[in-house]
Amino acid sequence: MITFLNKISFRYLLKKGSNKLSSLSILTTLGVSIGIAVLITVVSVMNGFENELRKRILGVIPHIVLEKKGGFISSKDTIEKIASDSRISSTSTFFSKETILNSENVTTGALIKGTDGKSELSIIPDFLSVGSLLNLENGNNIILGEGLALELGKFPNEFVNIVVIDEENPLEEMPKIIPFKIVGIFSVGSEIDQKYALISKTSFKSIFNPKNGEKIEIKLNDVLQASQTRRDILMKLKSDQISAISWNSSYGGLFRAVQLERVMISLLISLILLVAIFSLLISINNLIRANEKEIAILRTFGYSKTEIQLIFIQLIGIIGAIGIFLGNLMGIFLSLNITEFFNFLSQIFGITVLDVYYLEYFPSIVHFEDVVIINLVAIFLIISFGIIPANKAANTNPVSIIK
Repeated sequence: MITFLNKISFRYLLKKGSNKLSSLSILTTLGVSIGIAVLITVVSVMNGFENELRKRILGVIPHIVLEKKGGFISSKDTIEKIASDSRISSTSTFFSKETILNSENVTTGALIKGTDGKSELSIIPDFLSVGSLLNLENGNNIILGEGLALELGKFPNEFVNIVVIDEENPLEEMPKIIPFKIVGIFSVGSEIDQKYALISKTSFKSIFNPKNGEKIEIKLNDVLQASQTRRDILMKLKSDQISAISWNSSYGGLFRAVQLERVMISLLISLILLVAIFSLLISINNLIRANEKEIAILRTFGYSKTEIQLIFIQLIGIIGAIGIFLGNLMGIFLSLNITEFFNFLSQIFGITVLDVYYLEYFPSIVHFEDVVIINLVAIFLIISFGIIPANKAANTNPVSIIK
């Protein structure tokens, strides 16, 4: 009996009197496939952009900064005390200060970092388009972010001025204007390029004379552990004079916004899948109406309501399973080749998408857990909504139809 019911389910996939798939089967399967594929692709691209943003911002700024009022007596001793923490990948000393940069007609704010080629922990050395960090040691030299250099209208080997203001007597003392030669340009592809500049530690100490001395920069293996690690470090050092600031305080809002955007876009794109499932159910409902007589005959032959339900639940399950499988193949393939896909569209339609962003490619990361969640949600929706037309078919009154 079960075999006979299976044959009926499979027969509804085909055209009447033919061995070819019906348009209902093809279109509804494609609808589910496209919904799954688009959702996997969008989530993967959002994963990629979030990873790029994290790398290009958190790869530059310190994950945790330690500073002591009056300066560390020995920064090496402090580093040794915290070096045993397995969450810390590397540490270094540096200087930093927000100040003003000036060219002939442009004045803008910038974050100046005092560093050197040996102790620099950021990814900036890997993204230098001109120059080297070693060039900072040869006098008053400076390396600018690409966006900052463009704003100032300056190029390598030209000069830009650092404006130094006496913080204790900003109105009484005249600002000092110290020229620095541009010996390098970097571009990490984020807002860091708009406001970041590097000079040597020696130059920094000579022009700013920092009262709190060097700061300690800490890089973590997992940036998401910054808050807890910061608290643990303060407890270990046990000093009221030491302050610790994590990246969350400056860029935490940005990354929370990106994660929220990822969730919202995923929910909106899920509507495509939901529409495809509703289209499937409407098609099944029309199929039931067109075959009411056959259903009534099955009921008069003694088939129970449950068995009639199984016919259509199985039909919906077959279409859904094939759609999900094809959607996974399409989605993963498109996610892994998204840049080539948009380049293809650019050639055909003459449109440019990547020009509006700082990357020359679409970053895409396919997470296995995301694919599993999408599949489970799709299966749940198909089964949950699939019961509705199946119940309608099972509740068909054979007497009224046969009359």
